[in-house]
This record gives sequence, C-alpha cells and structure tokens, in this order.
Amino acid sequence: MSFRAKMQRVAFIDRRLRYKRDYPSAATFRRDYLSEAGETFDTRTWKRDIEWLRDQGAPIEYDARRHGYFYSDESFNLPALSLSEGDLLAILVADRALSSYRNSPFYERMQQVFTRLAAFLPDRVSVHSSELAGNLSVIAEPVTEINQQVWDTLQRCLNEERTAQIQYQAPGYDTAATRAIDPYHIVGHKGEWYLLGWSHHDESVRIYALARIKSCRRDAARFNRPKDFRAEDYIDPSFGVFLKEEQVDVAIRFQPPAASKIQERMWHPNQRIEKVTDGSIILRFTTNQQTQTLFWVSNWGPNAQILSPPELRARAAHWFRATADQYADE
Repeated sequence: MSFRAKMQRVAFIDRRLRYKRDYPSAATFRRDYLSEAGETFDTRTWKRDIEWLRDQGAPIEYDARRHGYFYSDESFNLPALSLSEGDLLAILVADRALSSYRNSPFYERMQQVFTRLAAFLPDRVSVHSSELAGNLSVIAEPVTEINQQVWDTLQRCLNEERTAQIQYQAPGYDTAATRAIDPYHIVGHKGEWYLLGWSHHDESVRIYALARIKSCRRDAARFNRPKDFRAEDYIDPSFGVFLKEEQVDVAIRFQPPAASKIQERMWHPNQRIEKVTDGSIILRFTTNQQTQTLFWVSNWGPNAQILSPPELRARAAHWFRATADQYADE
C-alpha cells in the first residue's frame, strides 16, 4: 500500500476529527471516505492509521460512551498540514535546485521526502503550488557519473570510521592506482562530489573526486578521525574544493563593464568592495583556493585584474600570456 494513500487517509482523519467533532468510529471513517474519495479501506486499516497518528503524538482518544474518536487537545496540528502554499512552493523549487546533485543518492531520497510532504497537504494546495512552480526554472550544473557501490561503501566507511581501499584514476592517467584512504568528509560542489581523507600512500590529507574512484572496498582496519580535522581548512564554500593552498588576501580590480555585475552578488562571505573614481571596483576576500580563484577571474576576461597577492598575480600573467600565444598567428 502506497505511502501517499496512507497520508491521504491520515489527512482525512485529521480533518474529520478537527472540524466535524462527531466522534466517528473506524467504520464511520470507512463509510465517509468512500463517499468523499471513492475508495474503500477496511476498518482494520483505519484503526492502524489512528494508532500510527498516536505514535506521531496526535492526542486521539476513544470515547466508549459515544463509540468514537476525538482530539483531547484541539490545538494539535500535524506538522506537515501546517505547510502553506508558499512552503510547498519552496519545497518544489528546492527539488529542482537539487538536480545539481542528481548524481548522488541524496537526490532520490530527497525527492521521496518532497513527495511525502506533498501527500500531507490537501489537493487544492499541492496543485496550486505545483502550477506556480511550473513558472520557475533552475539551471543545474553538469554532473559526473558516480558508481553507486562507491557511494554506499564510502558512506559506510565514513560512519564506521573504517579504512577504504579504492581504485583511483587520477587526471591524465590511463589506469587506476590502489590507495588506502581513511575517509574524513564528503563535499559537494558544482555538480561534483569530493572525498577528503588521509592517504596512507602520501601520509597526508588528500582530495579525491568521487567520479574518479572506480571501485571501493571496506577494510577491516579502523581509524580515529583527528579531533583537529576541519573540512574548512581544505575547502572554500564560495570557490570550491581543489587542494589545500596557503590562505591569502585576494584583491581583484573589475573594470566598469563588469563592476555593476560584481556588486549585484555575494561572491564570498568575507568579501569587501571598494569603489574607484573611474567606475571600477576592487573586490577583496580571503581564501585558501588560489587556483580556483584564478579560474573564476578568467571568466571575466580583460575586465578583471588580480592585484594581489603577488604570487597569484604572477601566475595569472603567465597563464594569460600563454593563452594569448596560442592565438598569436591570428
């Protein structure tokens, strides 16, 4: 029997007890639901639904004199039934935004959660909000393909603090290498998922793209995650996961054609913007992702110039000169 059908019966029980207050019995629920929804369920099903509601905290009592049920606390509300149309719209939009991570097992599970939440609501609300969501689109990042067995095994190793034996094919290599990893943390960023873990081979914390892990085996060996491990030492929520680089203060000058666009968004949580008299701006922030910052600056072409730190400015100059050399014959 589907969860949605059960939730529709639960919503019917709640409405019946809340608004009619005539002490309905299980047989009454059966009769009235058939009349309203055109479906019939035996009295044992209705009794099980009532017991399930009680387990969820619903104050449903049975009046032996009236041979029916009632709410002993009429202020009680089922949590899902208190969702508004706006709440459901937000859930549906979040469902679409989650498509950026449709290569993870969380995507399917969250879709099931959204379906269950919608099932709690009256049809009028869910239909109306679905129509509203139809006028909204979310452009998702391209995603990589991740082996389900790799996902499941890594998640188990994370939870149990067990070493994982992985076959990892690094960029530029035709074959995969065996590595023993103590998994510490998984990070999702722009359609890709990364594993932060202690590499027994490199004797340091390394970052692995899950899409490049060809297979994964749970080892019998256990480990203790270091108490001083912090994922934020290896990632920057704004600029992603690449490798642990030195944390630096970055300053980037944006010319007028890009300046207005830069000011429209929050690019980094600690960003500061200085306006220059010629209409340009200087964006400042602190990050441990210098390489990713360089990639981001390249998106703005000649309208962006790295001012500091000097080593990142020098890398940018070398990179852009090398790029320009490829077009020198044109």
